[in-house]
Amino acid sequence: MKWFKPRAGSRSLAVLTPVSGGVAALRVQDDGEKVHVLAYSRRDNTAPRTAVTAEMLNQVAADVGIRSTPLLALLDQDAYQTMMVEAPSVPDDELKSAIRWKVKDLLSFHIDDAVLDHLPVPGGSGGRQAGLFVVAAQAVAVRALAEPYHAADLPLEVIDIRESAQHNLASRIAPTDYAIAILHFDGENGLLTFSFGPNLVLSRRIEGRGATGEALHDRVAMETQRSVDFFERQYSWFPLAKLYLAPQAESMGMLRRLHEYLPISVDVYDLAKVFDFSAPAVAAIQWEKVEVQNSLFHLLGASLRRAASLVEKTVEKAVGAAG
Repeated sequence: MKWFKPRAGSRSLAVLTPVSGGVAALRVQDDGEKVHVLAYSRRDNTAPRTAVTAEMLNQVAADVGIRSTPLLALLDQDAYQTMMVEAPSVPDDELKSAIRWKVKDLLSFHIDDAVLDHLPVPGGSGGRQAGLFVVAAQAVAVRALAEPYHAADLPLEVIDIRESAQHNLASRIAPTDYAIAILHFDGENGLLTFSFGPNLVLSRRIEGRGATGEALHDRVAMETQRSVDFFERQYSWFPLAKLYLAPQAESMGMLRRLHEYLPISVDVYDLAKVFDFSAPAVAAIQWEKVEVQNSLFHLLGASLRRAASLVEKTVEKAVGAAG
């Protein structure tokens, strides 16, 4: 399945995706210098835990003017796992089965219920082993995500993940020949990604529930430090330049703690350097608020993805593989 893999070409996608409590959509235009946010809409569920419906998707798609635009949706983070494995030394036609064998005991669900995809991670000089960044999704979750789009007759073409969204954001600001890390934290859960050029190298999830204030900052900073140490040991051929923290409430407190723990420089990711939020249609969204930027961070990152004209729709391939 090729449902989150980057593709050559330059056909833009609009984001229309389930979010916590509802559905959101984002339409952007990239002029090569700035990414202009042209439209945004969100509609909340009428009751807690209401499933996303074709009607909701159609309403939000109409709000943003993307009913006929190729669409991208983000898979819920509880529906998949990511892992790094050594690249098997097998012929290309045996790679898929070799990956399944490598990851089957690493999953929290049965391998027969998984849909797999992978990205290559280059090895270093001196024969250092190349790796694979593997994503394993629950097939039932892939089908459940795609079904209301099909029912709404909406052209969902890509199912993506938050790790890829953060990687897209890293790619816009990373210095040449250096890796960077991005940490997104929403107050309870963190996602840390490491990117080098076109390569998404490593990701880690950080659990923050049950802690508050300085204890929370300590926990996140300590787990981030462990991940940075691991990255620098295991991928020393990717020199790590900096860590960027996604905008969040109490950014300064988290930044201070990260500065204390980490051997690299740390800064807040400035979305205004990448995105233009001045379009009249989105002026009321209050993009300057860090809470808004934090909640929309992955939608903005996902909107940076571009896809070639597809011979096989990735979602059809994904659902077929899942079935």
